[in-house]
Amino acid sequence: GVDSRSEVLGFLSFSKVFEAFDKGSGALVQKRPPVIEKPVILEPKSVPRVWGGSRLSQEFGRALNSESIGESWEIHGSLRVEGSDRTLDDLILQYGADFLGHRVDPSSGFPLLTKWLDCDAWLSVQVHPDDHLARKFTKLSDARGKTEAWYIHRTTEKAELIHGLAEGVSFESLSQVRGEEVTALLNRQCPSPGQLLHTPAGMVHALGPGNLLYEVQQSCDLTYRFFDWNRGRELHFEEALECAQHCVAAPGHVEENLLSCPYFEIELLRRPERWAISPASMQILVATEAGISLTWKSGQLLMEAGQSLILPACLGEVRIDGHMTEPLLRIQIPEALW
Repeated sequence: GVDSRSEVLGFLSFSKVFEAFDKGSGALVQKRPPVIEKPVILEPKSVPRVWGGSRLSQEFGRALNSESIGESWEIHGSLRVEGSDRTLDDLILQYGADFLGHRVDPSSGFPLLTKWLDCDAWLSVQVHPDDHLARKFTKLSDARGKTEAWYIHRTTEKAELIHGLAEGVSFESLSQVRGEEVTALLNRQCPSPGQLLHTPAGMVHALGPGNLLYEVQQSCDLTYRFFDWNRGRELHFEEALECAQHCVAAPGHVEENLLSCPYFEIELLRRPERWAISPASMQILVATEAGISLTWKSGQLLMEAGQSLILPACLGEVRIDGHMTEPLLRIQIPEALW
């Protein structure tokens, strides 16, 4: 309980509060909503893109409303909770840190966007801003930048991607070229299934055809294009160059089964495991294959191939079981001082 209305009103900024007076003392007490006692599943959103394909249907049996779906948004604040008219951000408004964990400010909404990407053609050669440049370009004081990471799920034989500048290339050289000439200055590589790649704000990059991957990023949709393979879409050379030159790149640490940076951490779980969810951070689980059983205190479910869900920070102990021929992704917010 609390003994002043000001403390209750302060709590209102990030969680729904029900007020009542204690019959004995007459003091105002604060009644918080019950905690969420099960995983939260959202309704994914399919997004057509000029570079998209149909592999989300082939790989995961998704019913797609277009033949060129490039993205399936899996976890985002705007997505509706399955079987409900409420969004993820609505839950955050109600449950606050009980849901998100104390490493995240609930007033800022859900901090991440996760999605499947099906690349049937080259994406634009692009770059994203850091938090500082995002606020400069949008003139919004709370704008987020976009540091992201990829888990490569499937590749074709000739799949490629662009990840940073080629060795020895300077920003001055980049500033002097336009159009397709940009691609000669970039680092091309052939990704492998199961690979984790860290793509901080300011890194020039592009995904090529043949890549099916899961992306984890700051919740931001700011993209500035250097080159778009002559498809006629708008380019943003000056903003892109400023991002490439002046972004403060978020440090990243990548191992075979772990990627961590200041904004998120991705682990690849390859065997059955039991653990207790820390009240510090909610967790996202992503099943890359069918047949993974998830058990918690009051229930159990069988995850579908490609499915993402959220384990609230207050959920307690959970267990995963299954043959696990493919990894399960576990994503959370790292310590604030990374």
